[in-house]
Amino acid sequence: MRLGSRKPSPNRSLKTELGLVAGFATALLGLPAFAHGSGPHGGSDLWHAWHADPLVSVPLLASCLLFIRGAYRLRQDLGRFPPGFAPSQIACFALGAALLVIALMSPLEALSSILLSAHMVQHILLIAVAPPLLVLGKPEVAWLWAVPAHWRRGMARHRPLRSVLAFLSPCARPVPAALIHMGTLWVWHSPMLFDAAVASDTLHWLEHVLFFGTALLFWRAVIKAHSGREAAAAALIACFITLLQSGLLSALLSFAREALYHAPSTMEWGLTALEDQQLAGAIMSLPMCAIYLAAGLIMALRLLTPATERTRRSPVAPTVP
Repeated sequence: MRLGSRKPSPNRSLKTELGLVAGFATALLGLPAFAHGSGPHGGSDLWHAWHADPLVSVPLLASCLLFIRGAYRLRQDLGRFPPGFAPSQIACFALGAALLVIALMSPLEALSSILLSAHMVQHILLIAVAPPLLVLGKPEVAWLWAVPAHWRRGMARHRPLRSVLAFLSPCARPVPAALIHMGTLWVWHSPMLFDAAVASDTLHWLEHVLFFGTALLFWRAVIKAHSGREAAAAALIACFITLLQSGLLSALLSFAREALYHAPSTMEWGLTALEDQQLAGAIMSLPMCAIYLAAGLIMALRLLTPATERTRRSPVAPTVP
């Protein structure tokens, strides 16, 4: 069903509005779910619009359980957390996972099918807030420790896996990662593809996977760029690229004279389609650009800090067996 094709019915009951329960996880958790092609018609329906998509909930739950198991085994086997992996990393990962739940399973997911501004809030959580927190949480450390030791040794010695990682390693550098990430954002914000993603659950899921995946690639390249001044300079350039491109995209949304995307019935939320688009541009411009600006300033500070002082502040952590 195309968005906006359904006439608003304020008196329609919640049961009719919810429709069929989507997926095993939804039935298991007992949570009502809106299909992406429909959404709540008012504030009273909004708070019931939790969406437990198994494609989201199952991987997220599995990653959290693996992280908890790995952190527990690290603490038990070593008697303490190793340097570089402390309760602060656990808190970052937990906060990042909670933000993913808000972005993909909360009423924000249902509201994003109606309001472009809500869709933009969802995208900011997926690309600019949750990914850096997850990268700071160092989940790869806990995940590796959660699996048996012979699995870890097998992965380290697996030549095809090492060949693939070596082939993809140039993409994990700050500037290429920034170009890949911003190219993905521009492609998916083209009106034709954006409307198709809003109307199709499959394309919408693919859009979120690419947004989140390329954001993880970008933030990991920037946050891990601490090996020298050249890496810090590359991370600073990458932050400037993302800041510039995000500003251009937000200006395009804010100053367009007509709605660029297919407009569902936004009037019941007190906004015209153009006003909703302008609000989305403002949301993208202020918090998202502020995050990229803050990251760039941190990289600039790291670049200007003498290497001896950086070494004194961040001693090299011993290798964990």
